[in-house]
Amino acid sequence: MQHHQHNAVKIGIGGTAGRNERVNHHRRSGWALTRDWHFTTGVEAHAVEQAVLQHLRGAGHGPHLNRDTMPNGWTETFDADLVTPAALSALVETTIERLAGTQTQAPGRTILRPARWSARSATAAPRRRPPANKAGRGQLPLF
Repeated sequence: MQHHQHNAVKIGIGGTAGRNERVNHHRRSGWALTRDWHFTTGVEAHAVEQAVLQHLRGAGHGPHLNRDTMPNGWTETFDADLVTPAALSALVETTIERLAGTQTQAPGRTILRPARWSARSATAAPRRRPPANKAGRGQLPLF
């Protein structure tokens, strides 16, 4: 996500498809969804999100916004001059490729192959609601 007034980008995990109140809340606060990736489980989305955050923090990028400016998710924000939306998207893509097939911290869970994920640009045509997974829940987006 990107906020032009705050010159910030953000990564985060949204709700299940079709009922993503977290993304909608951020949109009402001026954030624009630039790209999202859909995972079958929250375990997968969380593993990718944490790896991206660890990489950015290891490179010296701390939170760009503070709790007063953004009460929910401020630690996942970065200066858009230093971490552009395109750079953040590329980092997510390479992280997905790097983690594909690895074991997660959840017992018996394996990160799926990238071909099983779908990534969509915010400029893409509106999408239909994705089919529910075996547990009956929709896919979990990483934005």
